[in-house]
Amino acid sequence: MTLRYLSYSVADNGGYYLAQNSTLGFQKIFVLNIPSRFDRRRNMESLAKFHQLRFDYAQTFDAARADTLGRANGYTANGTHLACYLSHLAVFKRMVDQGIETALVLEDDVDMEIDLKQRHKLIMDQVYARYKSDWDMLYLGHCTSDASEPGAASLIRANGSASESTTSSKDGRGHGRVSMATDVNYPADRAAFLQRNLSLYMAEYPMCLHAYAVTRECAKRLSVLLEERLSTVGQDIDLVLAVGIEYGMTTVLGASPPYMVQVGRQELPSDLTLLRDGDTAQYLSQSTLYHLKLRTSNPQTLPPYVDWPWFKPKIVTNSKDTADPAHGNTSIEKPRATL
Repeated sequence: MTLRYLSYSVADNGGYYLAQNSTLGFQKIFVLNIPSRFDRRRNMESLAKFHQLRFDYAQTFDAARADTLGRANGYTANGTHLACYLSHLAVFKRMVDQGIETALVLEDDVDMEIDLKQRHKLIMDQVYARYKSDWDMLYLGHCTSDASEPGAASLIRANGSASESTTSSKDGRGHGRVSMATDVNYPADRAAFLQRNLSLYMAEYPMCLHAYAVTRECAKRLSVLLEERLSTVGQDIDLVLAVGIEYGMTTVLGASPPYMVQVGRQELPSDLTLLRDGDTAQYLSQSTLYHLKLRTSNPQTLPPYVDWPWFKPKIVTNSKDTADPAHGNTSIEKPRATL
């Protein structure tokens, strides 16, 4: 019995039968939460209770503490961006020091699909079938599109619109993401994309770190990389990791569609950036927090990714669907696995 996945070392019914336990099959679920953000802590505790999850609230850095360390050590980043960087780095170091073989890392602004565990088992079945334990990172949530994601590139080609790499990253390169002109609208293709099968893919340039799993061996490499970059690169941590992934530093997988997303700055102000910098809210087919009346707007109306502002989903009312009694009934496409 391997120790890499204490929960995934024995397969049952063709998959990881403990993918639906209180830690989603990982040894730990770490949540990064600044103690002063009671609103975010409330949301996370509500998610944990609803989905019967067990969270470990990890050590975090606030801006003042991060700046003190930054000045003392000559770091190029500062403020809340450095605090975020150091908080993720601290999780990696803890995994290495304490022998934690796998962990899911969540930031405290996430929302989850209401059928989270059903979706997660479908994804982990695919991980086991294809990779066993031979992977490094698994993005259960990501905020921008990736050309390697099933259906993303074909959506652009099918509409006959110019496919172009975005240049929103700080170094001005596209890194395989795809975008479309903001004034187009293709309802049939939008619906098909939202109803795509739940599938696993090899990520090329994943962005945002609100929901990802990592192995101890990967955490060890990332600790070294991030320590080196602290004094030389003034970039956000997700950019540093994405560049490392692009150059083959890790084997990284992604879940499509993501079933853990960010609530967004409109409803949950960010400690990192202002609302005028753009919202980070993303589409969910059935939001847990909205179901619990902890969100004021339904994320079914949002684009799936923050770099697809043109994508406006249409909610279809279905009187036979009673899955969301708290806010009314909407049609819901149940996840299906694609192997």
